[in-house]
Amino acid sequence: MGLEKDRISTSQMVILGLFTFIGDMALVYPTTMTSGAKQDAWIAALISIPLGLALVKLMITLANIDPNKNIIELSLQILGKWVGGAVALYYLFFFLLAASTYVREIEDFMCTQIYERTPGEVIRFMAIVLLVYGLHLGLETLGRAAQLFFPLFAIFLMSLLLLLFPQVQLDRLYPILNTPLPDMLHTIMFGVFYPFGELCVFFMVYPYARKHSKTSRDIFIALFLGAVGLNLILFLSLTVLGVFSSEHQFYASYILAQRINIANFLQRIEAFMAITWIISTYFKTALYFYAFTLGTAQLLKLKSHRPLIFPVGFLIFGLTQLIAKDIIFYIKEIPVYWVDWDFTYAFVLPLMMLIVYHIRKRLATNSS
Repeated sequence: MGLEKDRISTSQMVILGLFTFIGDMALVYPTTMTSGAKQDAWIAALISIPLGLALVKLMITLANIDPNKNIIELSLQILGKWVGGAVALYYLFFFLLAASTYVREIEDFMCTQIYERTPGEVIRFMAIVLLVYGLHLGLETLGRAAQLFFPLFAIFLMSLLLLLFPQVQLDRLYPILNTPLPDMLHTIMFGVFYPFGELCVFFMVYPYARKHSKTSRDIFIALFLGAVGLNLILFLSLTVLGVFSSEHQFYASYILAQRINIANFLQRIEAFMAITWIISTYFKTALYFYAFTLGTAQLLKLKSHRPLIFPVGFLIFGLTQLIAKDIIFYIKEIPVYWVDWDFTYAFVLPLMMLIVYHIRKRLATNSS
């Protein structure tokens, strides 16, 4: 099983999957979907659920070719030393860039919404210290920590959703089906490859989970529930804030939480939304950080990935600053290209490897 000795249970992997799926999407999903399909964003989001689960099925099929190998090892096994090495480097580049982007999102959110007078570098340094500490404790510890935090995350998220339902105004969804078909298809693509496509990081975790006969079923049930949760956030954003605010407020879900007001007593609890978002984004970032360090160690044939954790932390600290000059840049510029990356890493490359694997398998059978 290579460098990684830690093991996590299926339930821990599923919870980590939910955190990765919701992650930063809890805040940015309404803005991303509404900017393309306006008041029809909820329809595009519903259509994206079965397509997203089909994408996950494709990734699980590739991972099950050899359940004891991650994507770095599988790419070398299926595509050979040079092509497989290039694909492995491609995945590692994405893991590093994604981890840096999520740290930047934490920094910008905290500095613009909560700690407005705190320098961004301080928030970034604190986030990376926690990430480095978590990775040094190991994958198994991350899995157990995710189990501990999940009830808190679920209670906060469900409470926020329930408390907002009295403010729903369905007339804000009209007119229905007024979005041009190209815009609707583009929004559906966002709905599939943004949340579902970023689960490609589990290519690096799947081999180290203690799987059982119903592992795949548990994964699909958890992701379906996660997709329903994201769609509820989107639905409430459209019906409580309206289309214009959902589209132009980058942290629409946080603004949504500020609207909670029960009898002028239960109000101003948006900090709970911030807590749920930070918990999920932390685990998502930690997994991408872990995937990069482990994959790099395997590609370079090192004895352990742990010596890389500390220097990679410094690398992410610097790269986080270089990714974008300000929050406006990656709100406007990055998403358009990011969804193409998710499409490549979660669909194009896995499909290519599956095709090559079956062709080589058939050729080997015929020659024997």
